[in-house]
Amino acid sequence: MPQGSVLGPLLFLIFINDLVQCCEPYCEIYLFADDAKLFRHILRDSDNCFLQLGIDSLKQWSDNWLLKLNISKCKTVSYGRHVDKNYVYHIKDNNQITPLDHEESYKDLGVTFDEKLSFRDHIHDKVHKAYVMLGIIKRNFNYISINSFILLYKSMVRSLLDYCVPVWVPYKKGDIEVLEKVQKKATKIIPEIRHLPYTERLKACKLPTLHFRQVRGDMIEIYKILTGKYDVDVAPKVLRVYDSTTRGNMFKLNKSRAKYDLRKFYFTNRVVNAWNSLPDHVVLSDTVNTFKSRLDKFWQHQDMIYDFQAELHGTGSRGLRYN
Repeated sequence: MPQGSVLGPLLFLIFINDLVQCCEPYCEIYLFADDAKLFRHILRDSDNCFLQLGIDSLKQWSDNWLLKLNISKCKTVSYGRHVDKNYVYHIKDNNQITPLDHEESYKDLGVTFDEKLSFRDHIHDKVHKAYVMLGIIKRNFNYISINSFILLYKSMVRSLLDYCVPVWVPYKKGDIEVLEKVQKKATKIIPEIRHLPYTERLKACKLPTLHFRQVRGDMIEIYKILTGKYDVDVAPKVLRVYDSTTRGNMFKLNKSRAKYDLRKFYFTNRVVNAWNSLPDHVVLSDTVNTFKSRLDKFWQHQDMIYDFQAELHGTGSRGLRYN
């Protein structure tokens, strides 16, 4: 089937339909287009063996169906506080055993995941690309109006910082300030308002802080999860509260206890306070666009909209996710 055809993707999905069943006895597998990820929770040595069996099954399947693997692109990465790098996974091809390289970080669908899930490398990469885009704008415009700036900034710069942000949203003060600094410098490009403080520049452009957009984005994602907009098999599991005697909306969530900050600021925990503070008429919206509109109206007087160091009022906790 020629590349770019209408039936190509459908026929490819049919072709690899049995790949999941091939690997499932030993490990779990996620597929996206022609990219596959095998994974297993490693608790004991036998788990390493099972994961290796999953790799062997994947290789056997590819040989049977003449879909050759690019072994040079096959990598391994481990996530956790105590990562055991002694076990080396491998792929056997034509009686030749090729050990798989172990990476400390790996880019998957545009997001760089490091071993500690700090996303520091990803943040630095996105900030660098954002500054490159800002440089292009500055070099090509001797003068730029507010409307023109907003159009260029949203499409060329902010879109880089918004991509998949619920996955890697920072909670450390330094990382939050590094991201916000991009927007600070960007708004200084406009001659009429460059002399104003950052909050006043945002108000003049009607641009919210990046931190507020991240909190707002979390609310949109949890709304989609709770209303079944995502596949329940791959969506994060959230803990509902069904006690009608407690305060909150009809979709109240329960926050689990966390020993480490990584779990404390994980998506299903960090969204709880803000989500539970929303009234029923917001969370019971019929569509995503309706939810966004009602959420914006309910939060229209929040100080955090133009001040990223302000608190998110009405949540029972600070809106800032600092260490």
